[in-house]
Amino acid sequence: MYRKLQKYIEPFIGKFILSLFCMAGVAGLTALIRLIVKPLIDKVFVAKDVKILYMIVVSLPLIYLFLGILNYIKNYLMVSISQGITLAIRNKMYEHLQNLSVSFYSKGSTGNLMSRLTNDIALLQFALGKVPVTIVCDGLTVIGLIGVLFYLHWKFAIISLTIFPLASIPIINFSRRMRKLSITSQKQMSELYEHLQETISAINITKAFNQEKNEIERFRVTNNKYYELMLRFTKTESLSSPVVELMGATAMALILFFAANDVLQGYWSTGSFFAFFAAAFSVYQPLRNFVQLNPHIQQGLAAADRIFMLLEEKPQVEESKSAAILPPFNKQIKYENITFKYETNAEPVLKNINITINAGESIAIVGISGSGKSTLSHLLMRFYDPVEGRLTIDGYDLCDVSLSSLRNQVGVVTQDTILFNETIGYNIGYGKKGSTESEIIESAKLANAHDFIMNLPQKYETIVGERGVLVSGGERQRIAIARAIIKNPRILLLDEATSALDAESERLVQDALDRLTENKTVIMIAHRLSTIKKCDRIVVIDKGMIVETGTHEELFKNNGIYKRLHQLQLI
Repeated sequence: MYRKLQKYIEPFIGKFILSLFCMAGVAGLTALIRLIVKPLIDKVFVAKDVKILYMIVVSLPLIYLFLGILNYIKNYLMVSISQGITLAIRNKMYEHLQNLSVSFYSKGSTGNLMSRLTNDIALLQFALGKVPVTIVCDGLTVIGLIGVLFYLHWKFAIISLTIFPLASIPIINFSRRMRKLSITSQKQMSELYEHLQETISAINITKAFNQEKNEIERFRVTNNKYYELMLRFTKTESLSSPVVELMGATAMALILFFAANDVLQGYWSTGSFFAFFAAAFSVYQPLRNFVQLNPHIQQGLAAADRIFMLLEEKPQVEESKSAAILPPFNKQIKYENITFKYETNAEPVLKNINITINAGESIAIVGISGSGKSTLSHLLMRFYDPVEGRLTIDGYDLCDVSLSSLRNQVGVVTQDTILFNETIGYNIGYGKKGSTESEIIESAKLANAHDFIMNLPQKYETIVGERGVLVSGGERQRIAIARAIIKNPRILLLDEATSALDAESERLVQDALDRLTENKTVIMIAHRLSTIKKCDRIVVIDKGMIVETGTHEELFKNNGIYKRLHQLQLI
């Protein structure tokens, strides 16, 4: 695990070294405080030496002053380091998520990812902030105290060092159990996040079907599973401390018995005995600290496993290191013998697809739901790569060009319009980096969106809400069209762009689309066949294969799938 964390730790080595000096100072001062017990008893209480008393009285506040300063510095530095490391990891995770292929998101859940970016990061951050302090600082303290023990009585020092390691045996066993429970409980926490994300986003459906009680019960079941796992974890955690403390107390009792006999027989002084006992008890304290921190260590390790499991995910679609810049499109898009399937062992979604689309041409792709229409647009955006065949633009295989140079030339408007919980101006300007206010307004006008925007209280500064829920479906669609217009793409993908709209909204959206598609190469994925009559060519797909090609008039003359679909929509 350290090797995976190493590159994130390296920028903070300087701070960590300074913190180590502070920890060493804390350890040394802690040992000194225990050693003061010897002269306090032997010189002050037994020999009645007042000068030693004055020296101790003056030195103790100074020692604790320096101890407090060093503790403050090392605690601040360690929190700063842990925050910095988790900041870098969180940034890296988000960057990695942005670079993963679309296929990754189709297999996982938003709630699971949210859990890793929040809950797992928080657990790792706590462990990073506390573990080094406990292990290093307490470790140095133990070394200093062991030195005191040997200075006071080497025989009992050896006995102490022989007995105390026995306490580590139950710690190892408890650690294994807590690690397993931590991994399971964090997976269960992911399920909680998944359930919350799913039910909140689908609240309208829940209420429409009177399923509130059902969702409450589902949440209770998931929440109770997490509760039961945490109880098991707590039982293990709570049991570990008494067991280790019992072993430590037994060791201390044995040392106390033999050491006290030596004092009674005059083999060493009372001050040495009490100083030794204080130091031996303090050696036990770091072990106790570790036992108390151990559950958090195991949670941090489990969280780190889940975090790095995500960071080790590989994009299914990767840009070649020698990827060329795709020149501005001006000739042909070619699907050449394309076969594609989403899963390795699944049935192909597309089979031996061959389509040539000339620059400036408008092509409609039609077919029943599940026939593979949208997959064609996903391949053109290179969200996925074909299993067989190749897809080219002006002769360039899309696998050989940079993703940015490809996607810069393609604009997308879909039925399921995604808007960010930001202003209307932000959502329109999202289509073009560095877009100006005048460009945003002009794009909105071309998309028939400017009038309704100006009637809003905050106009272009109006927040549209999550996924654009604060504006109507037709308004969302026109904002999305304005976003595509400002990008001014050479190739335009329209995926069911006017379905599910009322007549007036559809008219406004269709008018905006007519402006958007002017002088563009258009690939229209269509369900409403009435919207594609003007297309230069219509390609009909059924069960992943091209079954018909032609104009609306040519296809309507045939008694094929296109005519049957058209007649069904007229019923």
